[in-house]
Amino acid sequence: MDILEKLQILSDSAKYDASCSSSGSKRKNGNNGIGNGNFSGICHSWGADGRCISLLKILFSNSCIYDCKYCINRCSNTVKRATFTPKEIADLTINFYKRNYIEGLFLSSAVIVSADYTMEMLIKTITILRKEYNFNGYIHCKTIPGSSKELIDKLGVLVDRMSVNIELPSNDSLKLLAPQKEKKGILEPMSYISQEINYSQLDKNKFKNNFVPARSNNSINSWCNS
Repeated sequence: MDILEKLQILSDSAKYDASCSSSGSKRKNGNNGIGNGNFSGICHSWGADGRCISLLKILFSNSCIYDCKYCINRCSNTVKRATFTPKEIADLTINFYKRNYIEGLFLSSAVIVSADYTMEMLIKTITILRKEYNFNGYIHCKTIPGSSKELIDKLGVLVDRMSVNIELPSNDSLKLLAPQKEKKGILEPMSYISQEINYSQLDKNKFKNNFVPARSNNSINSWCNS
């Protein structure tokens, strides 16, 4: 599978992930028109000064180990699967940035192999962008529920914003529709990220690499992509 086919599959899969996204419109440009409203692929965030920032919005993978009943990417569903490599996402981001299509990246993923393995792949991706390509643009990354605090720490100093999807409102609904997941695995990362952001704000000498400087953005999401 070539990278363009992966991009088509994984940008489309990302449209279910809550992100304050403006993508999802079906409007197409005519022969004499200007602009396009696309299904997916580009979403927008806003800077502290109110400036709109265009982001490449994709999943690292839609090959999920979970079988959540409400999720289009559940392992029992017959959707086409794809998984990027960290370098492929880094290269796409840089190439789109150089063409002035985007100013940053919104990255999430289905859970592949395990929560920690998936987080490690996201960290590798963003490390390539930050360390090898010296990309200092805006990056928003979803935290994978159930991943370790050590990996959350590593990700937090690389990205501008982190978030965790609140997928279902109660333990009962989670057990019914996503029995492989635990409420604890969703709520603990949210609490930990908030705590570390506060510590970073209070003690900037200790946290030389500012932890999630744009703060967190926990999203209520009825679809499971992370």
